[in-house]
Amino acid sequence: MKPVFQNILLLVVGVTITLSACRREPVNCPRLVDLNSALELSGDNRGELQKVLDYYRKENPDPLKFKAAEYLICNMVAHYAVSGTTMQRLKLDIDTTFRDQPNAVKLIFYLMAARIAVAQGEHTIEFDLHKITSDYLIKNIERSFGIWKEIKNHYDLSCEDFFMYVLPYRINNEPLTEWKDSAYYRMYDFQKGAHLGFSLSSYQSYVSNKVGTYYNYELLKNQLSDTLFKRYALDCIDRAYSTQITDRLFGIPTAVDFVLHYPTQENRHYWTIVRDHRFVNSKCYYSQTPYTAKVYRKTSFINPIPEDDENFIPSFIRDPYKMDVTEEYENAMDLEYKFKHVVSNTGYAYLCVFNNLAWNEVAWGKMRGGKVVFDKIGKDIVYMPCYYDGNKPIFADYPLWVKSDGEVEPLVADKNVLQKLRLKRKYSYNTAGDYYGNAIIGVELEGTNDLSKEPYDRIGVIRHYNYMDFDTLQVNTGKKYKYWMLKKTRYGYPEFASVKFIQGDSVVLSPVCTFTSIASDKINKNTLHSRNIFNDDLLDYGGLSQPAGVEFEEPVSVDVVKYITRNDKNGVYPGHVYELLYFDRGEWVSLGRKVATADYIEYDNVPSGALYWLRNRTEGKEERPFTVVNGKIRFW
Repeated sequence: MKPVFQNILLLVVGVTITLSACRREPVNCPRLVDLNSALELSGDNRGELQKVLDYYRKENPDPLKFKAAEYLICNMVAHYAVSGTTMQRLKLDIDTTFRDQPNAVKLIFYLMAARIAVAQGEHTIEFDLHKITSDYLIKNIERSFGIWKEIKNHYDLSCEDFFMYVLPYRINNEPLTEWKDSAYYRMYDFQKGAHLGFSLSSYQSYVSNKVGTYYNYELLKNQLSDTLFKRYALDCIDRAYSTQITDRLFGIPTAVDFVLHYPTQENRHYWTIVRDHRFVNSKCYYSQTPYTAKVYRKTSFINPIPEDDENFIPSFIRDPYKMDVTEEYENAMDLEYKFKHVVSNTGYAYLCVFNNLAWNEVAWGKMRGGKVVFDKIGKDIVYMPCYYDGNKPIFADYPLWVKSDGEVEPLVADKNVLQKLRLKRKYSYNTAGDYYGNAIIGVELEGTNDLSKEPYDRIGVIRHYNYMDFDTLQVNTGKKYKYWMLKKTRYGYPEFASVKFIQGDSVVLSPVCTFTSIASDKINKNTLHSRNIFNDDLLDYGGLSQPAGVEFEEPVSVDVVKYITRNDKNGVYPGHVYELLYFDRGEWVSLGRKVATADYIEYDNVPSGALYWLRNRTEGKEERPFTVVNGKIRFW
């Protein structure tokens, strides 16, 4: 991609297409590369593109369709399809298995296959400019205009939204296919106008429900034979793309928005939104978090990116098919920053958030004399500015806390004011922990030597919980039982990560099996639920939809039952090795490693005012940095 893309950057001219032929007021559709430059970049395939232009200019003259062809060709310059042996193998599996399905269904799986091929690290790329045919482009334009005509009877879809959100032939990096075919579109027998209602959202919901009754993509995936598909887990990206495919087929201008890196939790999220000019988006639930540093929209048109042939540019920043829409979700602000020391000739700087155990770039800005402005960023977030010296990131001296009111506070480590920290977690607390904990309140402990004789002996009741560590239930009976069971007594679904039966101070009893009880004298031994409840793995769990228990070889006495509810295993655990770090002058500084002897870890002589990071060096991958203000820990 690089040679072509470098040429693209040299040809950025900043022009737009004016669509005066629309019934609405003239609108501008984005275009950063002019038509002649795009045709030059197409090389030997120029004749195919010229055929499309000649078709709408001479053979079947249509000024608006000609503009549509221009728009697609000018914004095609960085579009490509993933290819290579893995992709071809997966595509063959899709084409064979789904040979009777509409192309729109195959397209969803082509998208999955492309993601798999890229993840495998074995792929090549084929630029659309070099491969696309005139027949393909003309069919896409004609079908798209047919869809537009049908929707216009019920909704005044603007030229701008049509060009940007219905007309495009490509979703991501899938193989080119004629997916806007009539088979998928005409299989639904309903009146579109009757369900349009006050907004496009009602129409979209209706269409989505209709399509969902025909296609379950998880079940369809399981029909594929390739082992890579068998292991593939559908996620929010697949759901967003599949929705966009359906919406484009039915004339609904839908965009895919995404948060690539959450600033206060792990991972990312993609979702779809409907472009309805009658409504303006506000901060909403789509991003699934109250904190978003940057929200982007996947586009069919090229957006500006850094132009730098001499310095490293992060892969996400290099993607031109994304548009900043943060202001549609956040009360955003601009952040101005000046690096104290610049040891590189780069003209660009980047703004990072902490995600998946590293600083990840989410925004960029031009740097002059070490000074940079990052546009439209979310608030109440900790950021890290950086630039690149070659391919090495050079971080700012200190992270920046951009507060809710717009005040910017550098998190500077003060080595003259030291503090003692007692830490019980390495990750932000999920309020779901309170739900899980409350659910086990009231669970009864029972014992018996004969499952056929009810009622069983009631031994004790769980009345409290500790989300991050084992809690204890004292057993005040001298009796011995072969069967020890847990039974819920309230409405709800109590779940346990681990339950242990203790004799004396520390002897953990080993049962011969676990079980769930169906009825008197009827048990299912070693079910998944029961095994998950009574093992040592805190990341699996089992529920008490039915009583669950353990069977011993012979009756035993129990002094203590230790239990822990379903949890994230992000606390501090005895025997694990931990390391506390703080950020100072461009790097993480270690305060040493320690073995925990309790459900907390303590560090003395910790510089105040910094950003900290507690690492579990024994196991786990969920970790968040934190600050300490007035003795209170806040994870970011």
